Amino acid sequence: MKNYITYSIACVLIFVIGNSIYEHNKKNSLYAKTQRLDCHKNINTFERLYDRNKIKELHKKLLDGNFVLVSSIQKAVYSKSKLFKHVELKETDKATIDMLNSYIVDKKLSDDKIKILYYIYENDIKDPGKKSKKSKLYAGYVVFKFSTEKDKLVYQVQVDFMDKNGADLNKSIECAINSFMTVK
Repeated sequence: MKNYITYSIACVLIFVIGNSIYEHNKKNSLYAKTQRLDCHKNINTFERLYDRNKIKELHKKLLDGNFVLVSSIQKAVYSKSKLFKHVELKETDKATIDMLNSYIVDKKLSDDKIKILYYIYENDIKDPGKKSKKSKLYAGYVVFKFSTEKDKLVYQVQVDFMDKNGADLNKSIECAINSFMTVK
């Protein structure tokens, strides 16, 4: 009888501990749709905070003007790419740098910089993996990854844009940067 009670208690404890670990990991691994800011309410935005302890440090680096920007594009593969006839990465980089510079409060340059990697993804409406009509409505999205200089990812955000010519792309970029600067 004693063994049965001990065994039952051990099973319950293992279940409780295992379940709490699972829930904790599930909560921390979500790339969740958000509506924290006004710009999130107008367009689909997904964000994930990987390291809450580092976010203030990265904010400070941006406020001091210590950042490196790396950009790229991902054209449609299954359908004919049209977006990048209207959107030039060089122009988008310039607009992005201007937006980032608008956050600089007191330029204190150092060698320790925040790495900001972003890419523009063109929605590929003929992709066989896209089954729903909803997945074909948006023109693309922009993803921003904010990392430490040692490439430790701290925060990531994805913001859709709707205009097939990318007319609203800069608004999505602005929303992504604002998302980063307001996350706590």
